[in-house]
Amino acid sequence: EALRRVPEGGVYALARTRRDADALRQLAERLPQVERPVVMEGRLEEVPTFLALQGGARAELHFDAIVGYNSIFDDADKAAACATLASLLAPGGVLSLAERVPQHTQRLYRLVDAGTLDADLVARWQAAEESIYGDAADPLVNWDADKMRSWLEAARLEVAMKGENEASETPITQAMVERWFTPAASGRPAYVDRLSTHVAAGEIAQIRALFDRQIVGQTVDWQAHTLFITARRPKESTSG
Repeated sequence: EALRRVPEGGVYALARTRRDADALRQLAERLPQVERPVVMEGRLEEVPTFLALQGGARAELHFDAIVGYNSIFDDADKAAACATLASLLAPGGVLSLAERVPQHTQRLYRLVDAGTLDADLVARWQAAEESIYGDAADPLVNWDADKMRSWLEAARLEVAMKGENEASETPITQAMVERWFTPAASGRPAYVDRLSTHVAAGEIAQIRALFDRQIVGQTVDWQAHTLFITARRPKESTSG
């Protein structure tokens, strides 16, 4: 869509991984050379450096529109990410983002009927899972719409946003459940690692059995919350 709306050579795309970048380049090969987007690979904070390395006028390149999906939802410093995006906009330019809010994602304990478990165990299980989304040190979950608005406004953008709840049909496979209940070897803790802070190993086995019996091989309505953001850089004043 961006390619249809802008002059030749006016579209830049940012891919986080080599795989995504290669996929975009393969798609672009169908277009005439002059119409192909410039595909960048890396993190958002690297974009100004990339543009500077292009040399000449491109070092001062600003965009009339920036569109992204889950562009900053897991960025460790979202305030800096918002400032970077704002710095890339031309006066009057528009930023349009759709960001999943992990804080409001599907809770696994709501997918099964825990009526056969002891009430105290269920309470500790739910508390353990909710603690995942209340971790102030985790950049994936320590933000919400109000914080996002404050970061964008601090970057001097005029902000409008709305949140929408969504439900998607999601097949639950044995591999998914296995992943949830297998301790992480390194990096981000797995679901079972989080449970183990409140729930004993034998109790975790009881919880795991519920998933195996009730939802493996089934399709569930997976809940998610997406924040739709439109932020505009004000046009520079010509008065005075």
